[in-house]
Amino acid sequence: MAFDHQQFRQRYRAAIRPDYRGWQHMLIVALTGIGVIGYSVAQLQDVSWQQLLTVPLTLLVVNFAEYAAHRWAGHRKGKNPLARLFYSRHSGDHHSFFIESAMPFESTRDWRVVLFPAYLIFAFLFGLVAPVWYLLMEMGHGNVAYLYAASAIGGYLFYEVMHFSYHLPRGSFVEKTPGWKQLRRLHVLHHERDQMAAKNFNITLPIFDLLLNTLYWRSESSDTSAPRKAESQHD
Repeated sequence: MAFDHQQFRQRYRAAIRPDYRGWQHMLIVALTGIGVIGYSVAQLQDVSWQQLLTVPLTLLVVNFAEYAAHRWAGHRKGKNPLARLFYSRHSGDHHSFFIESAMPFESTRDWRVVLFPAYLIFAFLFGLVAPVWYLLMEMGHGNVAYLYAASAIGGYLFYEVMHFSYHLPRGSFVEKTPGWKQLRRLHVLHHERDQMAAKNFNITLPIFDLLLNTLYWRSESSDTSAPRKAESQHD
């Protein structure tokens, strides 16, 4: 029996709090991230090219964190409560709400299942960014500390923007962005229920999918006209 994603959507939407506002959710994340980046950049003084290397190195680490969390937490049942919660929200909710043949959200209330919970950017900021920033400041590397903070939060926002864009309705302006259709296609293939626990774990740039041999590509033109049957059970 094929999985009925429409029935799941109805149940999920009915459980969303009445006071949830998608725009409010998005603004909290965006303004927090932009605020941290703006403040960090304003603190920079006489930055050297060596210090600027902090930016690509940090973004590479964030790209790996994106891959690792998605592959080994989002699609594998963990033993501790936080890991189980993440698995339930991602494999259980997100991948049941959005399947490869139904990727776009239909209202701003659906953003609840597209965006990370708003509190997560604060957990990321105070749990991962702030300790490294503090250590670098104590070592006298102020520019590196602020470049790290701006880049780490920038990587977080990049993830949210790219993932959100993949679930936009068809015909959006982002489709004209070079390379975007190919990146979205990778994410669509990841949402095939027989591929989601095995392939295409990077959301932004598929760097570690390439390096760790989990990249999967099939052109849209090669898809058969008949819809793929979804599995009825999660992994």
